[in-house]
Amino acid sequence: MLSREATFPRLGLRTAYDSLTGLSNSVALSVPPFLRISLSALLVAAVYYAGSEVGFFLKPAHTTIATFWPPSAILLAAFLLAPTQMWWVFLLAVLPAHLLVQLQDGTTLLTALGWYIANTCGPLLGAVCIRHSKEEKKLFSSLQGIIVFLMFGVLLPPLVKSFLNALATLQTGAETNYWMLWTTRLSSNITSDLILIPLIVIFWHSGISWFRNAKLARCIEASVLLAATVGISLLIFSGGSAAGSIPAVIYAPLPLLFWAAVRFGPGGLSASLLGVALISIWNAIHGRGPFGTYSMAHDILIHRTLFLHGLLMVFGFPLMSMAALIAERRCNEETLRDTRSKLIHVQEQECYRIGRALHEDIAQRLTLVALGIDALRAGPDASAKPPLNRLYGQISDAVATTLDLSHRIYPFMVEYLGLTAALRKLCRETGAESGMTVNCSITAVPTDLPSDVSHRLFRVAQEALQDIVQHSRAETVAVELRVGDGRVLLRITDDGVGMDPQQGERIGLTYMREQALSLDGTFKIMSTPKGGTVIEASAPVKASPGASA
Repeated sequence: MLSREATFPRLGLRTAYDSLTGLSNSVALSVPPFLRISLSALLVAAVYYAGSEVGFFLKPAHTTIATFWPPSAILLAAFLLAPTQMWWVFLLAVLPAHLLVQLQDGTTLLTALGWYIANTCGPLLGAVCIRHSKEEKKLFSSLQGIIVFLMFGVLLPPLVKSFLNALATLQTGAETNYWMLWTTRLSSNITSDLILIPLIVIFWHSGISWFRNAKLARCIEASVLLAATVGISLLIFSGGSAAGSIPAVIYAPLPLLFWAAVRFGPGGLSASLLGVALISIWNAIHGRGPFGTYSMAHDILIHRTLFLHGLLMVFGFPLMSMAALIAERRCNEETLRDTRSKLIHVQEQECYRIGRALHEDIAQRLTLVALGIDALRAGPDASAKPPLNRLYGQISDAVATTLDLSHRIYPFMVEYLGLTAALRKLCRETGAESGMTVNCSITAVPTDLPSDVSHRLFRVAQEALQDIVQHSRAETVAVELRVGDGRVLLRITDDGVGMDPQQGERIGLTYMREQALSLDGTFKIMSTPKGGTVIEASAPVKASPGASA
């Protein structure tokens, strides 16, 4: 996932604020730089304060156990979203928010400052390591990026923070067991960072655009996933179990988390994990859930909290890695598709250049030579006419062959006539040359199809008919072209001998597949030996109403 610094050039604090607030350029330029920076810092401080309140809300009464602590994760996410020039501004901004929320509990100023140092050193160190890893652009969209995130965003900051935080807590006298205190702080911060940082960063980058561009089916799927996750979590973690047992039903949310990771990536997984975490933690601190006992004793609460954090980490670590791996694969597929489309475009441009040269240069020169020979044939020398006639015929054949080769290299008639007329002409000529019966059916095809769609579908039809003539021994071929449901479909069916799967795919079929896939379309071949063949190629298209041929 791209950081704001990676997405935009480092043009100083003006660009930094634009990237943080998402304001339009016109609005951003009308606001003084100092005000923009101040608003950014105020936003981070407000969210930090709200996260601290949530952390205290989820803390069991009369204990120092932090079951879920969002502030450090929020600060680290802000560091990842902002240029390094603004980090010191955020550190100053969250100090009043931190003191405001900590001093409400009667904590001394010295202890609150110690906790402030602990809460900020870990995120700052983690952000520095991530920034210097050079994997920030693909932090949540590649396996290597997610490994960097897990190391420097999930493990390292909690280790540093928990060490300092536990020392500061010991000074208050509320706890005496340092290692137990450090362990609970560590697991709480690891869980918070694992869940919140991807959610904040990904939502800031693409959350609004996702909701704006998502199709209805996608929104329905997300709603069903959300409802199922909340419902299953409430059902599992609000009940109880026999003492001393750990029921297998605690793994019931795992299929839903797997669904979120596969379909919605790290952002969807983080949102689902957040729902499971909040519901399970709330029930755990109130003595409910499948943890074997309803006791609210201090030691029982600690072990219950550690068990719950361990469960969330067991869910989160592998699924987050899997989600990043899937995202990386999708990114690679998009890159491959773009490369394929560019290569096809370059090939078409070269074919156009060669075809145009054959048509307008070589064919015209041969035509001029033929006219000159024709003029010589009209001369008085009767003995020279037979060789001139033969030469004239040979040149005329060369002209015809050159023109035919030009149109085979690049289908100019698609430009001149349109896809519908060019396809009908191709079917007539193929039937006349091969002796096959070639039926052409065209339904509701708009006249203003994009040029690349028209040319590449014509290429598919041209190659398919040539392949049928050479290999299928078919008597009848049906070519169908139609538009429906936002896609144009080309289907070519023959009654030939079919294909033998053991022979592998021929080069012509690979060529047709690449033409279709370069349009972000689909390509299918259905064939059985002696059972004929069906070739289907489709591509997305926006048909203009009332523009059918």
